[in-house]
Amino acid sequence: MIEFLSSSVISGLIVMAFLGALSYRLGFVDISGLISAFFVGFTVWYTGGVAAFTVLLFFFISSGIATKYKYRAKMRKNVAQEAKGKRSWKNVFGSGIIPMMFSIGIFVSQRLAEVGAVSPSLAFWMFGGFIGSVATTSADTLASEIGVFSKRKPRLITNLRRKVPAGTIGAVSLLGEGVALFAGAAIGTIVSLYALFTPGLVPVTSSAEILLIFPLSVLTAFIGCNLDSLIGAVFQNRYVCEICGAITDKEFHCGYETKYVGGFKQFTNAHVNLGSSGMGAALGVVLGAGLFVWILGFLFFWVVASSSS
Repeated sequence: MIEFLSSSVISGLIVMAFLGALSYRLGFVDISGLISAFFVGFTVWYTGGVAAFTVLLFFFISSGIATKYKYRAKMRKNVAQEAKGKRSWKNVFGSGIIPMMFSIGIFVSQRLAEVGAVSPSLAFWMFGGFIGSVATTSADTLASEIGVFSKRKPRLITNLRRKVPAGTIGAVSLLGEGVALFAGAAIGTIVSLYALFTPGLVPVTSSAEILLIFPLSVLTAFIGCNLDSLIGAVFQNRYVCEICGAITDKEFHCGYETKYVGGFKQFTNAHVNLGSSGMGAALGVVLGAGLFVWILGFLFFWVVASSSS
């Protein structure tokens, strides 16, 4: 019986069945979201292992709680997620497809490293991409859901001198930035603990790689979250509410129909999440390879350029 339950397939099915039923009961997902989350979660469990799955689980639970947090107040502000905060398959795959691909990359690179076909470091780079993508989506979701309660007006990411209403596409706030950093720190802590106490569950080959995990997670969360805002501000479909002046992706705001003002009509928030998740993964790979100086240089350049515009 113990041997039966220790199978990755069986244990994964049991865990996903339990978490799926619980998440649906709590209203985190609809039926389509439940099925797609089961598929993504099980794949990560089987290919990436318990540590990778725990990171993905942190995103899933924290984003669900953050979405439900003061939901009625968000409705009054016209910034609440539609469908009572339930995520559909589009939301799940938009946030989960990139981590799933990198989880498969971890599995494949580990198998190839065992036969000497690739360097063992490749698995860690894939793991860095996985962390980067999940840290980005976690930071973006938490910053969006909690940042709307900032007491100060947010600013537009393409022009940090310009104040905009809460809920505006591309808006950032100090509260949101702080929450993004918290998400990265939380994921970094989770993975670091796994690496220190159960190193076999994390694809690390040296103490130097363990030291990279925390700053990698924090930086990808912060930069990836802001890249998400930047992509949204430039490419996402945008409508203006003629009542409150907010720039939103909703066709109705403050009880009235909004006016289309820019972006690509077919480029939705799901596409933004997919793009930022991919960029966060790319940052994770670069940071996993130890190229911190390039990322810090980019961050400095972006702050200077956006502040002076």
